[in-house]
Amino acid sequence: MPFLIDGHNLIGAMPDLQLEDPDDEARLVERLQRLAMRTGRRITVVFDRGAPGNVSSWTPRGGVTVHFAPSGVTADEILIRRIRAERNPRGLVVVSSDRRVQEAARRRGATVWPAPEFLAYMQRQLGAQPSAQAAEKEKPEEVNEGELQYWMKLFQGKDAEHR
Repeated sequence: MPFLIDGHNLIGAMPDLQLEDPDDEARLVERLQRLAMRTGRRITVVFDRGAPGNVSSWTPRGGVTVHFAPSGVTADEILIRRIRAERNPRGLVVVSSDRRVQEAARRRGATVWPAPEFLAYMQRQLGAQPSAQAAEKEKPEEVNEGELQYWMKLFQGKDAEHR
């Protein structure tokens, strides 16, 4: 079963990629290439804005086809068009958390995976965990004893005010 993926939707679900990063698309495509090589599944990923140099699509190594939505068209619109044009929609896995895309896929009999579900699949297949940098971001900062006492006094005073 090939995958049809909403690229920016998937990036938004990844703890170690940021949509603000100018290289986010390339980093995602690299991971998808590894996944395609590992699983043998074809992958098509669609991004909202055009690539530098007005390239609308390209096929990098590793079985991943990349499409960029042209000006005035969204990735969702392209995904829906591709779903409607698919000759074997029951053999397609659509990766998107967008309801319109999901509904279009379900109407055609395609399998739908929200972005977090695909991310979990990807991590299982690649044996990948979020990067150490992303895990470090999620780790709460330690508070020293002086700070702890300050906040305890502050909140105990607030608690007494509300009684």
